[in-house]
Amino acid sequence: MRLFAPLSQRAAAAASTSTPDIVAELGRILSTRRWNKGRAYKRLAPLVTPALVSDLFRAPSAALEPATALAFFDWVARREGFRHTAASHAALIHLLSRWRASARYEKLVFDMFGCSCTAEDMRVSADAVRAICRTGAARHALSPACYNFALRSLARFDMTEEMERVYAQLVRDGLLPDTKTYNAMIKSHCKEGDLAKAHRYFRLLLECGLEPDTFTCNALILGYCRTGDLRRACWLLLMMPLMRCYRNEYSYTILIQGLCESGCVREALALLLMMRRDCCSPNSHTYKFLIGGLCREGRVGDARMLLDEMPRGGAAPSVMTYNAMIIGYCKAGRMQDALGIKELMEGNRCRPDDWTYASLIHGLCDGKIDEAEQLLDSAVKGGFTPTVVTFTNLIDGYCKAERIDDALRVKNNMMLRKCKLDINVYGKLINSLIKKDRLKEAKVLLTEILTTGLVPNVVTYTSFIDGYCKIGKVDLALEFLKMMERDGCRPNAWTYNSLMYGLIQGKKLHKAMALITKMQKDGITPNVITYTTLVQGQCKEHEFDNAFRLFEMMEQGGLTPDEQSYTVLTGALCKAGRAEEAYSFLVRKGVALTKMLYTTLIDGFSKAGNSDFAATLIESMIGEGCTPDSYTYSVLLHALCKKKKLREALPILDQMTQRGIKCTIVAYTTVINELIREGMHDHAKRMYDEMVSSGHKPSATTYTVFINSYCKEGQLEEADKLIVEMEREGVAPDAVTYNTFIDGCGHMGYIDRAFHTLKRMMDASCEPDYWTYCILLKYLLRGNLNVRYVDVSGLWNLIELDTVWQFLEKMSQHGLKPTITTYSSLIAGFCKASRIKEACILLDHMRGKDITPNEEIYTLLIKCCCDTRSFEKASSFVNNMIECGFQPHLESYQLLILGLCNGGEFEKAKLLFSDLLELGYNHDEVAWNILNDGLLKFGYVDICSQMLSTMENRHCCISSQTYAMVTNGMHEVSSSLVGEVQGEAT
Repeated sequence: MRLFAPLSQRAAAAASTSTPDIVAELGRILSTRRWNKGRAYKRLAPLVTPALVSDLFRAPSAALEPATALAFFDWVARREGFRHTAASHAALIHLLSRWRASARYEKLVFDMFGCSCTAEDMRVSADAVRAICRTGAARHALSPACYNFALRSLARFDMTEEMERVYAQLVRDGLLPDTKTYNAMIKSHCKEGDLAKAHRYFRLLLECGLEPDTFTCNALILGYCRTGDLRRACWLLLMMPLMRCYRNEYSYTILIQGLCESGCVREALALLLMMRRDCCSPNSHTYKFLIGGLCREGRVGDARMLLDEMPRGGAAPSVMTYNAMIIGYCKAGRMQDALGIKELMEGNRCRPDDWTYASLIHGLCDGKIDEAEQLLDSAVKGGFTPTVVTFTNLIDGYCKAERIDDALRVKNNMMLRKCKLDINVYGKLINSLIKKDRLKEAKVLLTEILTTGLVPNVVTYTSFIDGYCKIGKVDLALEFLKMMERDGCRPNAWTYNSLMYGLIQGKKLHKAMALITKMQKDGITPNVITYTTLVQGQCKEHEFDNAFRLFEMMEQGGLTPDEQSYTVLTGALCKAGRAEEAYSFLVRKGVALTKMLYTTLIDGFSKAGNSDFAATLIESMIGEGCTPDSYTYSVLLHALCKKKKLREALPILDQMTQRGIKCTIVAYTTVINELIREGMHDHAKRMYDEMVSSGHKPSATTYTVFINSYCKEGQLEEADKLIVEMEREGVAPDAVTYNTFIDGCGHMGYIDRAFHTLKRMMDASCEPDYWTYCILLKYLLRGNLNVRYVDVSGLWNLIELDTVWQFLEKMSQHGLKPTITTYSSLIAGFCKASRIKEACILLDHMRGKDITPNEEIYTLLIKCCCDTRSFEKASSFVNNMIECGFQPHLESYQLLILGLCNGGEFEKAKLLFSDLLELGYNHDEVAWNILNDGLLKFGYVDICSQMLSTMENRHCCISSQTYAMVTNGMHEVSSSLVGEVQGEAT
């Protein structure tokens, strides 16, 4: 007959934790004779748990005698399903120690450590051992074996401090540590990388006359590997036989792990051969470390050979070994092979774990996102629980593939599974939504972040800023910067770099330059990307001197320009027709030319008409083992066609085919255009068919080439059909396409059709440009003057406002309203012809239409005023710009200050300079543009000196390089002026 009901029946009634009432009642029962026979105990028996036993032994009210406590401890241990814990053992030991009772302490200690499953259990057990020792009774002393068992148990949880206390107690008890004692202490300190303490115990071992064994040496090898002292680890392995310590598979595996983790895979493989010669068989851990090391070096083929070798050597690959191989294949982009390893695992009855699936899903997310989600679904059905990392990889994959809706779907699934999103996931989603111009949804996610208790970090805010900058909404990005700083979140280099990029794309270079000053004040060091972005901005404005100055500042700041830095500056110089300067710059800097740099130079020299040197560069490129690609050949083809060398260009297409280089759409279009220009229409059609058959879809430029041909031949209907075909094929006509057709209509005298095309263009959301309006005005003027031809280059000298009003009326008749671009183009034309009066009349006209002038219009007007010496009007436009929230270009200030100085109005010039210092410009750029490239260039040394003093008095942030440049420039100009005066005197 059972004394207790089965555990399953007691589960509902039994409490898992004790209460004071139960402890007290049980204490009273145990104080009676034959306590285990009475009904009272049987009633309480189902409630007895290890925790209750522990509380009972510790309760002062119970005050059990040692014999009763031991009897109860043994009695309850025999109950079915009951298992004492470390805490119940420790409580009994403490009770017995308080009574200084005789007991089988060693057995209790062995059992206590044996059932310790956590670090807390180990602490409780170690404290119980100290309680035994505090009795001071010789008969209670523990043996060295008992202490060693305690040390090994504590070592399982890396509890070195507790081990030190136990060791100290062993010594205080007058016991002699043996080799096992010292080995435990040596290994524990070696695992922590504390070789000083490990060596101390090693010396104690030798001083006691003990001999180190294999375990001792293995522990020291581990310590040397953990501290990176691989040379000493190798030396100890070699010396082991001389110390009469036989090397085993663990000796080799420990060192192989250390070598592989330090990137010394070749040495680890040599050790594998030595291991085999030493009659030691590699185990699964040995192979795991070698396979992982090889995979990290990209040697997945060698790693796979080792994996296939394992069964033959009697080592079964573990899940960790397979995972190492899978990670190697994933990093190498060989996802099919990685999936094959998973199948091999399953075939060998090794079940994939969470890490297996996480690695595969992460690998598939890079280009094979649908397969990644399918694998996740099948893994979940097999019991895999996706983690935050798994979902984050999927979301990241969908975001990279620009499939934001799928990313949001995964995010919702993640939330349904109660898997909490972290701030980085939100950052990726927000960034992708902003890139798609889905701003409302991005803001909803920001609100969700705040409601879930997460705090937006620098990545979150910068995701918004970066996204807004990339879609051209820099003002919103700057608002987020203010919000970020208000919330106490410090911007980083990525934040500033994104803002600089956005400002430069929005033609606000000076604001971008001002950010570098703010960045430095915030304690953030500009990096190579920062300077490269600013160099690109200066190059876009053709401020090459400033670009070179930024390059110099980057280098003097201890930064090394990268390939992108050199490509940006070289490319800009080449586009500006300064290829020789670009080449000299690279040679002077000792830059090794890459494929990109070679191609940029070839393009520059070709467009500059120096195709011979371009050909020499191609030969140098090939000679250096840098194979030209399709882009390189496209550049060469364009140059030859531009020089009307079609016969030399056509064989290059054959060369590309022979070398297996696919011709690009740009190259095809370039050749087709030249064939048509030469009148070889049939050849051009064949070339077009070849392009399409090779898998290329005609671009807007390709269509425009044929449209231009039809327009020149007067075949407007054919040209119009091509535009319709473009739209049907999903190729949007661009401004050049529409301009070409408008020009064709005007040439044939179809003015109304030209304006109808303008409407068609604007309805298609294709913004007309300056040349669109010039073409239309040209043909209106031709009709008014009754002449056959009007040259666009002289258009703005001939045209009168009556023609402009006629043009605007024509737009209105076709249902079109003038835009800011319309007025900007018209004002730009008159400003180029220095006709400020007409430009100002148009300015008033646009204001009358409630169209506010933009930054570009004001800049054009200021320049025109300065060219016509209307400095008062120029100053008023500068003030108008500032009132509208625009930042005048420094070039505008340069023109105005020089104009005032030329007119002898130096005080006005100084006052204007003082005002501009308060407008947030980068002070280095101010010194470059106004002082060095402006005043000094025209010999105004005194004014320059006064303005430099003004900057010093205002504590402007000027770099040492800029200050030296200006002061040296002043000295050189002064010397030059003195020399001229002396020359005139003689």
